[in-house]
Formats: sequence, C-alpha cells, structure tokens
Amino acid sequence: MKNQKTKVRTVDKYEKYGEIGEMYSSKWKKIDLLIPSNFRMLCAILGVMPKDILCDFMRMVSYAPSDRATEEQRKAAKKFFLASRFGQAAYSKKDINTMFKELKAVKTIYNTTENMDWDDKELFWKNNHMYTEYWFKRWFEKNRRQDDISVLEKY
Repeated sequence: MKNQKTKVRTVDKYEKYGEIGEMYSSKWKKIDLLIPSNFRMLCAILGVMPKDILCDFMRMVSYAPSDRATEEQRKAAKKFFLASRFGQAAYSKKDINTMFKELKAVKTIYNTTENMDWDDKELFWKNNHMYTEYWFKRWFEKNRRQDDISVLEKY
C-alpha cells in the first residue's frame, strides 16, 4: 500500500479583516456647507483654505494615523470638542474622554509599527481592523441606541 500525501490547507479565519470593512473605513464626503463671511475673509487674509482647517481639526480630534499635530494642538481640539458639548446628550463627558484616550492609544500603537516585518504588519492590520469594528459597536451600543449600526454610512 502506497502512502498517500494529504494536502494540508491553511485557513485564515481572520481573512475578512485583511482590509477594513467598507463601513468602518475613512471616506471622502462632499459636504455642502455655509461658510460664514468672517471666516472666509480670515482664511483669505491668512492664505489658508477652510477645507484645510476642517480636515486638520478632524484628524487632530480623532487621533488619525495621518495626523501630524502636536499634543498641544490635539488637546486644544479635544477641549473645543468637549466645550461645544458635541455628543453629550447621549454620552457623559467622562465617556467621551475615554473614547479620546482609546483613540490615542490606538494611534500610539500604530506609531510603533514602522519596523515590523511584512507578516507582523499583516497581523497587526487584521487585529487593528477587528478592534476598530469592536470599538465602534461597543460605544454605539453602550446606551442601547435605537438606530441600526448601518447609520454609520450617513456619517
């Protein structure tokens, strides 16, 4: 009787996290926005586009990996966000601060991946994508929100 070689097939049960789910990824959005005249004039005088200010603020307050802001700038953005009471009808200031701390922790870890070899980076990104989904769902469902999670598509 001949020994038959059996084929071993490796299955990556986390393959779906190789790329971040479309719903959880960054998106280009067209926003029709009324820009106050004083803001437009200030931007023109200073030679800065309103879009650049808004994009920088969004990167700073979300601890985006592409954010090159200083910690002082991020703190100012966070302070403005909290002082404006965004989201505080549904979440406490403490909860929102915890969200900021968690986003900062993810950025801190992201900043350590530069010298990883390819396999380790692939594993890191799968873990990061899994955590991103978990993080959103955990906070979204924390207050037993009535909306379906697909509401994220609107934002």
